[in-house]
Amino acid sequence: MEGSLRRAKGAESAIQRSAAAVAIIETDVARGMGFVVDPSGYLITNRHVIEDADHIEGVVFPARDPSRVYGSVRVVYTDPVRDLALLHVHSNEPLTALPLATDGVEPVSSYLSHADPVVLVQREATSGVDPTLALLRGEVARLQVFNPAAGPGAFVGVTTDVHQGQSGGPVLDRHGRAVGVVTWTWRERGGGYAIPIADAMRMLAERPNLDQEQPREQRAELRARLFLDAVARGDGEAARRFTSPSQARKQREEVVGEIMGNAQQGRGLEVMQGFVSALEQLIGEVAQQGDPEIAQQGLATVVLSMARPGLRPALGQALQESHVVSFFHELGDAYLRARVFGGETSEDALRSALRRLATIDAARSFALASLVTQLGGRPVEIRSVALTPGAYIPGARVELAVADLDPSGGPSGSSSGSSSDASGGGELLDLHLRLEWGDWYVASIDLRPRS
Repeated sequence: MEGSLRRAKGAESAIQRSAAAVAIIETDVARGMGFVVDPSGYLITNRHVIEDADHIEGVVFPARDPSRVYGSVRVVYTDPVRDLALLHVHSNEPLTALPLATDGVEPVSSYLSHADPVVLVQREATSGVDPTLALLRGEVARLQVFNPAAGPGAFVGVTTDVHQGQSGGPVLDRHGRAVGVVTWTWRERGGGYAIPIADAMRMLAERPNLDQEQPREQRAELRARLFLDAVARGDGEAARRFTSPSQARKQREEVVGEIMGNAQQGRGLEVMQGFVSALEQLIGEVAQQGDPEIAQQGLATVVLSMARPGLRPALGQALQESHVVSFFHELGDAYLRARVFGGETSEDALRSALRRLATIDAARSFALASLVTQLGGRPVEIRSVALTPGAYIPGARVELAVADLDPSGGPSGSSSGSSSDASGGGELLDLHLRLEWGDWYVASIDLRPRS
């Protein structure tokens, strides 16, 4: 009994010490959490905590004595697939780092078992100015939970309820070690889900080292090839992950601003009301036939009808058809999900859909639409890669040649995205990339006539 009591006190002390490594991340649009994994100031959090923000306002460590606030924070890397990101806080002194259950890539069962006790960290609601942390206790509910909409691989399910603002925080085991990164929960269900800490280690291992010129150039060519290959095979989800975040925001602001500005009155308002009415008709069909897939199947037809030449002037004279399609697809998909699966009223669903348009994920739809339009479905070959200096963001220019077509209609040279010395067709394209969030992203494509 005495030994058990000592172990319990030791575990409690370890968890309390670990709390000093947990931070609250404040951005201009939301709040999340993160935790230090390296005393030099590196933190792990969720990608969705920071990707929609224009800037990070500060990182607060409430459990430190005294609590500390850091305003110099840099996004080092975002995982393009998993909901993970790496931040760096500039500090003149070492930060308390959270011990990890593993520092390698290994199965979650090697450091966690079903029904193991776990602790989650939450910002505690207080009337004071300084935030405090609360420790929430629970157990491992499931070791493997799959949800492709939340990301690849298996998640760890816990019995502890997850609330808004806990994203990016750690799941601690009885020893105070991080075993997972809180990432999502089901609405109106108990418990929550976390990315195994081994997947966070995988992100750190896969993060490219782009300090030198040669690795930068090689990585730029690889990312350009991956983007072009994704476009060639029609994999829009993969292609969107390679689009520039800053360029995506710019495209989104232009398109959404134009459409929403015209949709407030007159013909534009009629078009928007007609779109919502068409969505409600789909929802009515779902209720009659009991098949939620009907809504998604009918959405494509409704969206394409909004891009008719006769309607586009009411939404914006300079809009591309692809931008109109992207806008109404993102708006309609989010609206249907909120109504059919979320049980929201039409007013709440419309607000949810408009919030969706404010995300970087939706913004990338507009950016990809512009890029695909520039490519025009033509096969291309990578001819050269050159780094270009930038005052704030380094860039790269990838020269593309429009490939000649053989009599069967396919490219006669190498496949899309592969390097080639062939002369290609009669046009050259410049594919521009920007170094953002620790990797290269495609920003724009320009037509450049041959000299």
